[in-house]
Amino acid sequence: ALGLSVIFGVVRVVNFAHGEMMTMAMYAAVTLFATFHLDPLVMMIPIAVTMFALGYLLQVGLINSFITRPEHSQFLLLIAIAIIIVNALLIVFGPDAQNVQVAYAYDSFKIGPLIVDATKVYAAAAAIVVAAALFAFFRYTAVGTAIRACADNYTGALVVGLDVHRLYALTFGLGCA
Repeated sequence: ALGLSVIFGVVRVVNFAHGEMMTMAMYAAVTLFATFHLDPLVMMIPIAVTMFALGYLLQVGLINSFITRPEHSQFLLLIAIAIIIVNALLIVFGPDAQNVQVAYAYDSFKIGPLIVDATKVYAAAAAIVVAAALFAFFRYTAVGTAIRACADNYTGALVVGLDVHRLYALTFGLGCA
């Protein structure tokens, strides 16, 4: 949800391929675990960097040329990308569900009368850290301020000399990561 709102809030494009991109990242984690026994939590950062690069390149290579086109053209482009990703993943990995069995998969924390699944706690902690980092980035950095300016006023950002297409690519990359 955070990635979708970052992309839509700034670029004003609904990324219909967002779930498929998340699936690509999950398959990367499964493949790295199966091949090299690398923990998915440890690989979260390198996979996020890879997804950032993919999102950046996708925005620069395809989506930027659709920014000024009608919304239905943008929708069709991203739905087409989603269909391509889904079918490529089906060809490579097949239709069967895959999972990762890590040592901490069945760990839990007892908090009073509650028993909380450890993996859900780790996921919630990671989500909070990422949300705080994105907030700090958009609020306290020059690039974040420039991105917010693009989101507020596309024409005004162009007039003051901001490279809107590069900032959109950074934003799309962040959203994909």
